[in-house]
Amino acid sequence: MSKKKSLSNISRSLHRDLGYFFIGITLIYAITGFILSARGLGWFKYDYNFQTNISKNISSDDFKEKLITEAKNGKLDYIYKVGTKSVVEKNIKRLTFSKEEKDTLYFDYKYMHVIYNKNSGEANIDYKSYPAFLQMFISSHLSSNNRAWYYLAMIYSIVLAFFALSAIVMVKGKYGFKKRGLSLMLAGILTVAIFLFFSFS
Repeated sequence: MSKKKSLSNISRSLHRDLGYFFIGITLIYAITGFILSARGLGWFKYDYNFQTNISKNISSDDFKEKLITEAKNGKLDYIYKVGTKSVVEKNIKRLTFSKEEKDTLYFDYKYMHVIYNKNSGEANIDYKSYPAFLQMFISSHLSSNNRAWYYLAMIYSIVLAFFALSAIVMVKGKYGFKKRGLSLMLAGILTVAIFLFFSFS
């Protein structure tokens, strides 16, 4: 068996086995990538509207920090769940104080609106977000290097590069890279260039 033939067989076997192994993560990235690309349309997001009682007499300056503390203490369990906690905290931090009327504070952000009565401690919260199970996958898609998912994402990036490059040596003959693959690769690169031009020009 020639060296060239061995390289083709090895690449094909690795491509196949790694493809099986990474089916799950590939589907996660495919689905969340689609959702993120369409996030401006509001698809799959839920409108959460609920009331909760938190500490009384919180000032407008301290409200955001106190609300995060209350969430950690179980007062916002309706939206503060595994997979959503960091996103909820981020949106709370982005709240801006709007006004105060008769001991009632109003806070607003694009995805969150809070009305808080200082005397009763009652907070009315309107919040728009993905359901917890979906938000967990979306957060993983956008993970930074302070999360365990980051290391799996880095490995997956290398595997994707292998999938692309291994195709060069996997198939021989009239359907091989030189006779068919090269033209398709160039067509793919041109397609990307065209979409980039119209997206950022």
